[in-house]
Amino acid sequence: MNNYKYDALAFLSKDSEKANIKLGINTIKKALNELGNPCKDTPAIQIIGTNGKGSIASFIEKILFFSNIDLGVTTSPHLFDITERIRINSEKIDKKELKSIVRSTRNRLKDYALTPFELILCCAMQFFDSNKVELLILEAGLGGRLDATTAHDSRKIIAIGKIGLDHKEYLGQTIEEITKEKVAVIEKNAYVVSCNQCRKVEQLINDKVRQVGATITWTEPLDEKWDIGLGGYFQKENGSVAVEVASILIQNGWDISKDHIKKGIAEAKWPGRLETINWKNNKLLVDSAHNPSAAEVLAKERNNWRNEENGIYWIIGVQKKKEIRRIIKTIAKPKDKILLVPVPHQSSWKLKDIEDLDSNEINIIEFNHFLSALEYIDSLREWPDCNPVLTGSIFLVAEFLKHVQEIK
Repeated sequence: MNNYKYDALAFLSKDSEKANIKLGINTIKKALNELGNPCKDTPAIQIIGTNGKGSIASFIEKILFFSNIDLGVTTSPHLFDITERIRINSEKIDKKELKSIVRSTRNRLKDYALTPFELILCCAMQFFDSNKVELLILEAGLGGRLDATTAHDSRKIIAIGKIGLDHKEYLGQTIEEITKEKVAVIEKNAYVVSCNQCRKVEQLINDKVRQVGATITWTEPLDEKWDIGLGGYFQKENGSVAVEVASILIQNGWDISKDHIKKGIAEAKWPGRLETINWKNNKLLVDSAHNPSAAEVLAKERNNWRNEENGIYWIIGVQKKKEIRRIIKTIAKPKDKILLVPVPHQSSWKLKDIEDLDSNEINIIEFNHFLSALEYIDSLREWPDCNPVLTGSIFLVAEFLKHVQEIK
């Protein structure tokens, strides 16, 4: 950690966080105890799952914002800036204040060898405690059983997004193993809310709920009567989880109206998730799908896109640790073109690694930068009938969105 002595936030960078993953809650529990257990008795909504956690958090956050409930939220990863990960009442923590908290916390906890994720959580809890928030949203980072957010004892509500295959090197090789790691967070008397899951996952969730004495509500996607701030059918599922969480809070005495719920669902924002972006007066879609289950969702979404049957240009960058073959096979149709690009500042797949995929059925062209791929599309006689899609990694999406801001 001495490498980060002169920059309080360098240790919390995406690269540092990726290089310092260490699951377990013993260290974080001891660290929080050393800090006086900030927010010890503050009730929390813990959000777990493989995909959709951030969207669910965004929906709930907006509902509670309009309900005037003092709310502390910590999510991960950040898209542009580390301050996104610690918010009170939809306002990011001030960067100077975050630096100050990071310095003091690392000094107090220098003997604990915290990971970046654990350090962020310690800083968040202190910030929330000093601002006397009434309620917390804790988005799990990886898994659940050994995730740092599980160190918080007062997790009254467990919200579950779609569970699928991802992070197999940490959570297990099968959907059963991964699900068990995640649902281990469910404890006695917890209120559990989940969207529809595959049969194996649903069974394991129900088994865990019965085993520990919790209660569960299975939600159905929001219908057409709802105005939903985030695009895509899958957001109807994520939104339904948020609506049910709000209902449980109402049952437990929180002052939340139906109007607050509707407004929160309608005004939720979560950049980089099936978002339409203008680039040089042309439209393209960006989505952070980075695993097979997210790719399945994207493949279903395309059925709602105008002229998709004419083929889609996919600008795809995938980190080396992710399952690119499954992702491409899931989304690609014969008329599509895969424009393979590197993920900026990350080890990522190259065409030579997946030449077996480049066939008559899957047309792959490699570029050395996402801008080169965009310029290639722009050089065509006309912009494609169906908007191109940039996807495969949140890091790729973040760099593209930064570029869009710079050229405005």
